[in-house]
Amino acid sequence: MADEIRQKIQKRIEELKKRMNYDANDLEYETHLHIMRDLQQILDNSGKKNT
Repeated sequence: MADEIRQKIQKRIEELKKRMNYDANDLEYETHLHIMRDLQQILDNSGKKNT
């Protein structure tokens, strides 16, 4: 995976972490958490394929 794409995904994960602190609605929190986990899994899996 290109470094630029990895950086964009990591930036999005960080943005979601910040938003989770402000979103009191359980559904929004769970949605952000799910998206973060999916994005992190993409990063993790791309690292495995490159090695």
